Amino acid sequence: NRAQGPTGGPKDETPPKVVKSVPENGALNFRKKEIHIYFDENVTVEKVSENVIISPPQPKQPEVKGNGKQVIVQFEEDLADSTTYTINFGNAIVDLNEKNPLKDYRFSFSTGNEIDTLRISGIVLNAEDLNPVAGTVVGIHRENHDSVFGTKPFLRIGKTNDEGRFVIDNVRPGK
Repeated sequence: NRAQGPTGGPKDETPPKVVKSVPENGALNFRKKEIHIYFDENVTVEKVSENVIISPPQPKQPEVKGNGKQVIVQFEEDLADSTTYTINFGNAIVDLNEKNPLKDYRFSFSTGNEIDTLRISGIVLNAEDLNPVAGTVVGIHRENHDSVFGTKPFLRIGKTNDEGRFVIDNVRPGK
């Protein structure tokens, strides 16, 4: 049809794919403060403060940004010894044009000789109406006294999704 012009082809509905990262996902003995994750198409990172959860939590939040076909995470604090770090991007990484999200992408590395592999998961419900609670940060502590919540940061954290479900990955064995 001469009046319409070209259609541009079918709509892109495919989320971006990770092609490589430095370090590799699951790397051991990694001590540098910068991570590069490369994709098969141009990406952007949306709503970092709402979507990206870094565990263990950092006193000063790392900078997370998209640049062309890569996402860069720059830690502002020194990394703890023999600790597994998990970056849960949620739905923050999207392709540049159609905004297709790479859902629940997680990146882990360890500053020690092993990756902690235990996982805690569950669902958070509102006690009044039993409806799921979305967007709530859930965390764990090693101590079990009631004042720990106001005095110490969480050891590991996760965030509930739209169904109230959460996962806390890479937990070290113990109580």
